[in-house]
Amino acid sequence: MDQIFSGGQRLLLSSVLNRIIPAEGELPGAGDLGLAQFVENTAAKDPATVSLFNRGLRLIETPGTGGAQFGDLSAEAQEESLKSVESSDSEFFQELVRQTYNGYYTSPRVFEVICHSPRNPASGEALELLDENLLEKQRQRAPFWKKV
Repeated sequence: MDQIFSGGQRLLLSSVLNRIIPAEGELPGAGDLGLAQFVENTAAKDPATVSLFNRGLRLIETPGTGGAQFGDLSAEAQEESLKSVESSDSEFFQELVRQTYNGYYTSPRVFEVICHSPRNPASGEALELLDENLLEKQRQRAPFWKKV
């Protein structure tokens, strides 16, 4: 895929993704999992989505933090920054969260940690529904994002 984000935007996005889904126990944070590339590849498929993400990342880059970088802010300040972005551009924020979850919960590394082995639909086998008991570890995690 074409690169649509600058190096700085990718670093920013990784920090934001780690705030949306932080590491806990064996589960990696979304940014540490490399989902910035997943989000970028998804956004690159549609010019309107490219514009949406560039606009949203600019909002995150320019919080009222006296010039501090998002990744250097305290967890509380990062949360406040993201709440502000969610309030001012809910369309971007909803798409960001959706793509974060899409990438995270289709990651082979996350599947490995939650002991899920997806079947290959190309093999012609009928796919089984996900055994929801496999998600019990996730359900026990503290909520990591609350809608404003």
